[in-house]
Amino acid sequence: MKLTQQRMQMLKVLIHHPEPVSADEIFKEVGSKKDGMDLVTIYRILKKFEEANLVSRLEFGDGVARFELTLESGHHHHHVICRQCQRVEPLHLCDLDAHTKIVEAMGYKQLSHRLDFFGLCSQCQ
Repeated sequence: MKLTQQRMQMLKVLIHHPEPVSADEIFKEVGSKKDGMDLVTIYRILKKFEEANLVSRLEFGDGVARFELTLESGHHHHHVICRQCQRVEPLHLCDLDAHTKIVEAMGYKQLSHRLDFFGLCSQCQ
């Protein structure tokens, strides 16, 4: 993939946001600057990044797709999401190996999984 100036701008935003970020949030950072990108371009670049496995697309049931960089190590993590303010925090744990082996024994290959927790954060309680 060619590294254009627009793609570089998007990567910088994603790097500086440790939490998942929406296309609208990216637009607020890069679309308002001189020679900024429009929302369509941002979605197009995110799709390219997703196809290249540079970002992961996350949906938490609120109709907003969020994106975060895919870790080079292949390690993944899960999230806890506040139902009120939509704050998203990473959970750096995944102890589902036993479950994965059960599903593989059922004949499934190339497995992936998602585990998200929903609740009220300490600020919204």
